Amino acid sequence: MKARLKELQSQLAAQVKESTLWQTGHHWYQALPARDRTVVKAVAALFVIAMIYLIVYAPLLKGQQAAEAALKKNIATYNLLADNANRFGAVSGNGNSGGLSSLLATVTRYAKTAGISLSRYEQDGNNLRIWIDKAVFDEAIDWLEQLQASQGVQVGQINIERSDRPGVVDIRATLTQ
Repeated sequence: MKARLKELQSQLAAQVKESTLWQTGHHWYQALPARDRTVVKAVAALFVIAMIYLIVYAPLLKGQQAAEAALKKNIATYNLLADNANRFGAVSGNGNSGGLSSLLATVTRYAKTAGISLSRYEQDGNNLRIWIDKAVFDEAIDWLEQLQASQGVQVGQINIERSDRPGVVDIRATLTQ
């Protein structure tokens, strides 16, 4: 493979040296005084550096600028979404109770902490309707009391039905904050 590559290189060099354009330029260069040859070498080096800049470095700079512009646009979009998150019941950084401004977020976080599994929930304006199936009565009541004491969540309406097992209930409740 290396031999074939060297052979192709030598053939290409021979073809270039045989061309009249190469021969004319070579004779012209050889006829120049030593000081002018140095100037021609310097100009050729500057040309090579300029070509490397235009071919390699300039596209990289352009790509970096495009990436920075896209990043600024994405950050602006993120900030807009974060500023308006409380409008849609999401978590907000400036709400009360550790940053939770949504009743749903508060209830689900405390339910998860207490080991209570919400079967279903519906948001209705400022109210939240929840369904809890097969919950231990004492744990569910403690959870509701903790919500009221620490988060100010009030139980507007509650329906508790006993199940087949002792101490286990199904709860339907409407919560408000």
